[in-house]
Amino acid sequence: MLVGVVTLATMVGTTTFASAAPVLLASGNTSKLEVSMLVGGFDSKVAEANGYEIRTSESGTQYSVKKGTLRGSSDDMTAQNQVAGNCGVSFLYINGRGGNAIDMKTGFAVRDAVSDFTWTVTLNDQGGQTKHDFLGHYDADGYVEKNRIVGGLTRGSANAYVIAFANFAILVDGTVCFSGGPADVTTIF
Repeated sequence: MLVGVVTLATMVGTTTFASAAPVLLASGNTSKLEVSMLVGGFDSKVAEANGYEIRTSESGTQYSVKKGTLRGSSDDMTAQNQVAGNCGVSFLYINGRGGNAIDMKTGFAVRDAVSDFTWTVTLNDQGGQTKHDFLGHYDADGYVEKNRIVGGLTRGSANAYVIAFANFAILVDGTVCFSGGPADVTTIF
């Protein structure tokens, strides 16, 4: 059961998600944008399946701990910013490669192993819009990078983005970590 997601919009408000301005890489053809990933709730079934439980502090903040952790112990405490704040970064690069195609690289790095994720990149070129889904899976180190060559595009400018709060990773402790929405631009030739 996903809990706490409704309060995310209230909690985030008008926060700016970019952790770095776009950077021109050596190729001169692409930029990189990394944006924060934010805790948006917890999946109690995933937590339970991996030996965790979701607790609520006296202030009403939810957090995840290993099952059997004694209430009030140092292992039961969690910093406020770890629960409601940054839980990683997400990224997207697109780069025109010639032949009416682009190289696409997207993904995220989060603070714990990943139980599953939902990840889609929307690409707009001069010929229209396409969606590129990446299948979720378990990842032990919390770093997921997906690469794809997308061909059959129309020459000219193009942009791509990961929709903020529609794309997320569920960590093994039950934390649901939402992307802040990285984006990139390139020229298709």
